[in-house]
Amino acid sequence: MPKMGGAGRIGLLSLLILTAAVYFVITKAYGGDRKAMVEGFRYSAERLGLWAMPVFVLVHTVAIALCFPYAIVFEAAASFLFGFLNGVMCVFAAKVMGASLAFWLGRSV
Repeated sequence: MPKMGGAGRIGLLSLLILTAAVYFVITKAYGGDRKAMVEGFRYSAERLGLWAMPVFVLVHTVAIALCFPYAIVFEAAASFLFGFLNGVMCVFAAKVMGASLAFWLGRSV
């Protein structure tokens, strides 16, 4: 079984720290209110413009791979933010990449 190198450990540690930071920031900002989270997503999507979908997919991918507690909120928010078809494509892409990232992290450890 191959051992994880220094770069793999640093990458895994940074992903874990990033996930913990995002979890605490979202919990502190919204207090677990899912409706307020969706409104926050909508506001952020309007500010990001063209980059909203790629950023959404990236954040959702990391949330899925690291079992972020509120990952289901991303799936519900996708259709509200981008419409049904675009939301389905965003969620599908994030699920595939999240599963791949989780598999890669599992193999690295």
